[in-house]
Amino acid sequence: MKHSNMVVAQTVSSIVYERIREFVLTGRFLPGQWLREKELIEILGVSRTPIREAFRRLEQEQLVESVPRYGFRVRTFSKEEIRDFFELRAELEGMAAGLAAERATVNSVREISESLTQARLSLDEGDSADVIRANNLFHDRVAESSGNQALVRCLKQLRAGVNLQRVLTWSKHKDRPSATLGQHFEIYRAIKDGDSRLARTTASKHVLDSLELALETIVFSEHSTNPD
Repeated sequence: MKHSNMVVAQTVSSIVYERIREFVLTGRFLPGQWLREKELIEILGVSRTPIREAFRRLEQEQLVESVPRYGFRVRTFSKEEIRDFFELRAELEGMAAGLAAERATVNSVREISESLTQARLSLDEGDSADVIRANNLFHDRVAESSGNQALVRCLKQLRAGVNLQRVLTWSKHKDRPSATLGQHFEIYRAIKDGDSRLARTTASKHVLDSLELALETIVFSEHSTNPD
């Protein structure tokens, strides 16, 4: 019975972590916004313990930050941090797309295409959270098609921080999601055609385009520490 209770507790903790993480990465909670335990307890219907555990895990991922005496808030980034994120990501996404063009199977190419179809439907329906999920799915499937698991892990970890800024960028530049989808189709076509060089350069350029927009909508980390 004791073992069963531990499993249940671990399951609840994992679910709460995943839900709060999704809230952050899809823009329900924006960079600089405070994460209030009482609000999350009401939303998720759980106790404080799994919520606090989730905060700690998200802090380790650098998605939230702890401010002494006040609590936790969604991370904000300096201009230098954002530039570092995107420059590294441009190289890794380019590498992933280039390898995908060389190694992608018929099935993996189809899965990339399906992620684009999903993104188009979400965009047409105006569901911003689903558009972000579909956007991430596209990049995940390109990375997986590279056949390099170390690269997949690096990109997944790096993309979490980038997602925080994307929410703000897309909220200011309303045409950006559509432009992003168009660039994704260009990357997909290069992969489908087996053109490794074009896939690499197109994917890198796509990320660097996002960098310039992100720098225009930056939320600096010097925000007030007072949650009120």
